[in-house]
Amino acid sequence: MRHFSLEKWTDFANQNVTTDEQVAMQRHLDTGCSRCSRLLANWALLKDFASHESKNEPPRDALAFVKSAFLTVRPTRTPRIMTIFAQLVFDSGRQTAPAGVRQVSADTRSLLYKAGPVFIDLNVNTAHSSGHIALLGQVMDSETKTKGIEQIPLLLQSGQETLARTVTNEFGEFALECEARRSLQLSVEIGPKKNVLIVLDESVWVPRQSAGAGQ
Repeated sequence: MRHFSLEKWTDFANQNVTTDEQVAMQRHLDTGCSRCSRLLANWALLKDFASHESKNEPPRDALAFVKSAFLTVRPTRTPRIMTIFAQLVFDSGRQTAPAGVRQVSADTRSLLYKAGPVFIDLNVNTAHSSGHIALLGQVMDSETKTKGIEQIPLLLQSGQETLARTVTNEFGEFALECEARRSLQLSVEIGPKKNVLIVLDESVWVPRQSAGAGQ
């Protein structure tokens, strides 16, 4: 029995064969060839999956994170500089409101980020009347019993624009303030040619409605 190639069944599934080829291949399937039927079935499933997958849209917060990251990491930056994206391990904005509390204030938000042994404790304070946000935090090293790391340079950026800069004090503490932007990035230089990047999108300071018991 003459079988058709894998490439031919791919073209058949995509309706990319001539009329004569289509007739011949359909006749071959009608003979009950299990090998070719399986090949066609697999390609048909793959085509159906690709069709549905192309219609999926990524979450807006994930898309904003990726765009912000690429705006910050400049193509001209020397490849010897290592940029590490910090992992969010705690967010007070995602905590459940206590029983009986109708609404949790979003003016202050506590965030904790981790990058290897380095922890960055960050409090975001929003002044809605002025449209400014203040970042108060501390850079700590878990390998030295959570001791604050002093003289660490920090940059608060929006895209490639630097909005504020500072260095940590002897306890690893820092304070930064700027006008609220849709996307902000906090760059923490934890070592020679080694930066930790924290991407702060708009959801960090936009108030969230939190309902508790009794509503």
